[in-house]
Amino acid sequence: MPDTNPAPALMAKDLVFAYPRRAPLLDLPELRLMPGHTLFLYGPSGCGKSTLLNLLAGTLQPQAGHILLAGHELTSARSWQRDRLRGDCLGFLFQQFNLLPFLSVLDNVMLPCRFAPGRRQRAVQHHGSVRAAALALLAHLGLDGSDLPRRRAGQLSVGQQQRVAAARALIGQPAVVLADEPTSALDADTQARFLQLLFDECRANGSALLFVSHDQRLADAFDEVRDLREWNRATPKVAA
Repeated sequence: MPDTNPAPALMAKDLVFAYPRRAPLLDLPELRLMPGHTLFLYGPSGCGKSTLLNLLAGTLQPQAGHILLAGHELTSARSWQRDRLRGDCLGFLFQQFNLLPFLSVLDNVMLPCRFAPGRRQRAVQHHGSVRAAALALLAHLGLDGSDLPRRRAGQLSVGQQQRVAAARALIGQPAVVLADEPTSALDADTQARFLQLLFDECRANGSALLFVSHDQRLADAFDEVRDLREWNRATPKVAA
């Protein structure tokens, strides 16, 4: 029988972070992302959105609180253990995509599996090889032209680069995909098409999606919407 009570893909509890000699920037009571769930997180520049993503990825350490990633404690793990968990359990989508322009599209997509044994194993288990997994993702995202996988990433349009970055984030079925303003350079129609493709792939893989943006027009498509300023106990409260 299927598990009717799956564990969260990502959970954070009483998370507190402050930069040196500054008041706390973040004080979050709880974040819980179930497999396949999509969360839209918004707020103005400087409110702590990117800092939160870095905490959840283990590249920053909180002063208090706990983070569980795919059931593994992230906050108390050693540096090498955090690196391993990040590689195996997290996919990243960045505002600037961060593709390697001198590598082919296919090599960019397969890159995470070179450094993350867990993702490589899952890709092989489900598709027979990492290459087959990468080609399947590219096809699902509309990038299966005869020569496109062999082209250098730097030769692609912005919309194509974005979908390659999505395929790279999704390969090997990571438990969580973190997306930091990945649609800011796209027009509204392209944004909508891309979001639908991203949702379809995340749900097919069982990957939870945390999508950070200042553009609230995108929010209606998500399962859950949060304003970081209202959620964050460290946000200064304005008297009524």
